Amino acid sequence: MVWFYVLGGFILVLVTLQCLMKIYFGAILNLIMNFIHSNIETVKAKLFDEAISKIKSNKKNERLEILELGIGTGENFRHFPKGSNVTILDKTDLFLPYLNESIKKNNRNDLNVSKLVVSKAEEMVGIESDSMDLVVHTFILCSVDDYTKVMNQVYRVLKPGGVCIFMEHSIDNENKKRKILQKFIEPLMGDCKFLDMKKVLNSGPYDHLELKKYTVNRSLITFINPVVYGYGSKS
Repeated sequence: MVWFYVLGGFILVLVTLQCLMKIYFGAILNLIMNFIHSNIETVKAKLFDEAISKIKSNKKNERLEILELGIGTGENFRHFPKGSNVTILDKTDLFLPYLNESIKKNNRNDLNVSKLVVSKAEEMVGIESDSMDLVVHTFILCSVDDYTKVMNQVYRVLKPGGVCIFMEHSIDNENKKRKILQKFIEPLMGDCKFLDMKKVLNSGPYDHLELKKYTVNRSLITFINPVVYGYGSKS
C-alpha cells in the first residue's frame, strides 16, 4: 500500500503546483524569464548584433519595423536598434505591466511601441504581409498550437531581405537524464512543451538559416538545455 500513498502524494503536489501556476502565472513567469534571460545575455547580445547586420530590407536611416511574438516581460527591448517601430503580438495582455517596467528599466523610451495585437501567433491578425524588417521570438515556439503555421506567418510578414531572430529551449536528445527530467516537469509547464527545436526550426520556410546551440551552466535552469538559437532570412 505504500506505493498508493506515494502516488497520491505526488498527484496532490502536482495539482497544487498547477493551481499556483494558474493563480500567479504572470508573476512567476516574470521571475523565471528574468533569471533565464540574465544567464543568456552575452550570447543573446552577439546574436542580435549579427542578425541585425544581415537585414537588407531597410534603407539607411529609416526606422526598423520590428515585430516581437510573445513579448512576455520585454527582456529583448534592450537589443532593439534605436528609434525602432515596435509591434507586439501576444495571445494575452497579461504581461503589459512588466513590459512597461522593462522599457523604463532599460531606458528605451526612444522605441515607438506603435501597436499591440492580441492574437495567436498562428494567425497574426492585422499584420500585413511584407511589412516587417525584423521578427523576434524567444521561448515561444514551445507553447504554440502549431509551430509550422507560426513560422509560415513570420515568413509572410517579413519584408524581402528581412530577418527573424529566435532563441528556443529544446528537448535534450543527447543527455538521457536531462530528457527524463524535462518530461517529468513538462506537466507543470502549462502550454510549454519540450520539442526538438533544431528539427522544428529546420522545417521552417526561411531561405537562409543560421542555427547554433548554447548550454546554460546555472544549475537551477539546466533543464532548458540545450538552447537553440540563430536567425532565418527571407530573400
